Amino acid sequence: MMIETEQPNLSVVIPAYNEQKRLKTAIPSIVSHLRQRGRPFEIIVVNDGSRDDTARVTQELTETYPMIRLITLNHNRGKGAAVRAGMLAACGRYVLFTDADQSTSISELEKLSVKLERESYDIAIGSRAVNGADVQAQPWYRVLAGKLFGLGTRLLVLGGVADTQCGFKCMKHEAAQKVFPQVTSDTAIFDVEMLVVASREGYRVAEVPVTWVHDPDTRIPYNLRRAIGIWAELFRIKRAQRVGWPLKTWK
Repeated sequence: MMIETEQPNLSVVIPAYNEQKRLKTAIPSIVSHLRQRGRPFEIIVVNDGSRDDTARVTQELTETYPMIRLITLNHNRGKGAAVRAGMLAACGRYVLFTDADQSTSISELEKLSVKLERESYDIAIGSRAVNGADVQAQPWYRVLAGKLFGLGTRLLVLGGVADTQCGFKCMKHEAAQKVFPQVTSDTAIFDVEMLVVASREGYRVAEVPVTWVHDPDTRIPYNLRRAIGIWAELFRIKRAQRVGWPLKTWK
């Protein structure tokens, strides 16, 4: 029988900004699936300075699910900062970060786990852009934005990755502890820098096709101001990591 106070095999990190409603649905679903795996786990919710009752809802959920830990950032710092805080606080042998909207369901974890546990990869990333991926209900403007961003990423900093931005990535604990202290981006495109650092450190990374369902209630808006900010951040990441043109990955 699984004892949930044991050293966790898996830590699940959920960055949360104004996620009081989604957490009420996501947490029970995640717990149900992970309990079926029969291995000890923990869930770390990182409250990124939310203006709603995200912190209170999470605390209430701990009464039913004692494997939950809450980390609260004193102001809204960005998804990258929230994920970094959770990944560095994680105790599990493997560490997954996933979004509260569960656009990629926790059930997709098994696909990533195979790469880490059986095929000796250090990091496994969910992808919506490789053969076998199933992307559902994605609007045309998001498809276009994703393609333009992917092109910019490949040209500026990181070659060989079809989808850097799927919010479903798992890695070995030691990789997380090595990579995330070097990630300087607090923004939603911190994944790019994370992968640049992972490549530089020599970690083996697997890009794994997953099922992804678009949630129209996104916390990341699409507008001109954000687009300009994304390109500026790509250039900043390039400077911060002093990468070549572009850095080739684990291929």
